Amino acid sequence: MKKDILEQSFAQMPGSSLNVARLIGEPIDERLPVAFEINAIADVLTPAEPGEHVYTYSDVDDEAEYILVVDGDGVITPVKKSPLGDTEISFQGFNSRLEYVLVEDVLGSPDTKVLARKKEKITRGLDKRELTLLINAIEATADAGSFQANLPSSSSIQSRDAESGDDLYDTIIAMKQKLEDYGESYVLLVGSTVKNKIDTYDKDNVSSFNYNITLKARLKEAGIEVVKVFGKVQYNKTDGGTATDTAILNTNHMIMVAKNSRLTEGKPIKFVRRRINENIAKLMGADVDTAQRAVIVTPTPVMADPGTTGSSISNLLAYGVFAYESIVIAIVNPIAICTSDATLAVD
Repeated sequence: MKKDILEQSFAQMPGSSLNVARLIGEPIDERLPVAFEINAIADVLTPAEPGEHVYTYSDVDDEAEYILVVDGDGVITPVKKSPLGDTEISFQGFNSRLEYVLVEDVLGSPDTKVLARKKEKITRGLDKRELTLLINAIEATADAGSFQANLPSSSSIQSRDAESGDDLYDTIIAMKQKLEDYGESYVLLVGSTVKNKIDTYDKDNVSSFNYNITLKARLKEAGIEVVKVFGKVQYNKTDGGTATDTAILNTNHMIMVAKNSRLTEGKPIKFVRRRINENIAKLMGADVDTAQRAVIVTPTPVMADPGTTGSSISNLLAYGVFAYESIVIAIVNPIAICTSDATLAVD
């Protein structure tokens, strides 16, 4: 009986993986094509067309001598500006983890929520990976060391950690003062602990105030928009240990970005995805139309871990689903960014 149901379902729907990909659709919300945090601190530019070899960026001021390029592993590479003003930057491609949907759950009811959930999971995973790459790169290059020593001061990400005796207001204003000569209109990315301390700052300090602070109002007056970075990522352990969830932005950390600068045009970070055309998508076994992410569906059987106790990698009667994209993340004005470890101000 079960076999008859499956055969009937196959007859009702062509067995092409492209048809499943069409049902899933592009894993991207057109109203919010990138993570909110990336949109707040980066210029999200028009998708690069297929065949466009590189993304070029023209700077408007020679004081910003280097562009910092983030690769698919989060590694930063300094690229010296061309004397002509155009700097070639290579795209980096990466894909989501492989998800799978059992044939029994899909056939006969292809518009059920199971496909939508896989799509949403893929979208969230890639969004978090993009944001994690960017945040890790910013924080890594703000650390003192050989990397920063090899760059001129005008091409280095700044840092201002909380110092002994600082409270949160002192630390945030000190970060702003680091950036005031290089830009205005600030976005402050904060970890969850910092955001909680901002929310409770007035009550926490009411007994010691000698003058009115009202932290949220003061930050708004200073042109600082506070954006909480939430969510966790899981890193695979290469030593066989248990993978652990890690906050995308350390809960005690802050990153301030000056959105408007006289050194470069626009925001100090540029983000671009390459558009994947329909012909290329078909060669990949995907269906994307004008999308920036390709949904790729592998035909059954799928080699995967079924997740049951004592199970191992097995052939499953399922569709495999994953996504691919090709992006550029470039920090074109590093000196308009300041990081902070606010531990001493929030403990």
